[in-house]
Amino acid sequence: MENLTQHAFDKVMIIDDNELDLYIGAKLITNNNFSNHILEYNNASAALEYLSENQENADLLPQIIFVDIYMPVMDGFEFLENYKLLSPSLTDHCKIIMVSSTIDDRDIFRAKQDRSISLFAVKPITKSVFDGILAL
Repeated sequence: MENLTQHAFDKVMIIDDNELDLYIGAKLITNNNFSNHILEYNNASAALEYLSENQENADLLPQIIFVDIYMPVMDGFEFLENYKLLSPSLTDHCKIIMVSSTIDDRDIFRAKQDRSISLFAVKPITKSVFDGILAL
């Protein structure tokens, strides 16, 4: 009999300019059976372009988006402002998890105040973060 591993989500997106954080995040997602497919982006603009192009096709959309706060060109908060302009069929489909290694209370407060952010997590992402997402 085939042993099929149950994944929590079909698609997850990680947006982080740090290649090592992208790699570690993807590895943790895979090792914890958190997702079947991982969409990795090292800049928020390219991720936003993918979401915009596929916003009406639920099969191509991630259910969870991990987005880093501090990135060049477009940071996590700027990504969020643009994300909110996309179709409700996309924004209702996805949960945003803001991640950062910041210890800046203003950023943490800002992330926790934004209703479109489901969870704020401190890097590195751990199994307890996945458990927290599953409890949402």
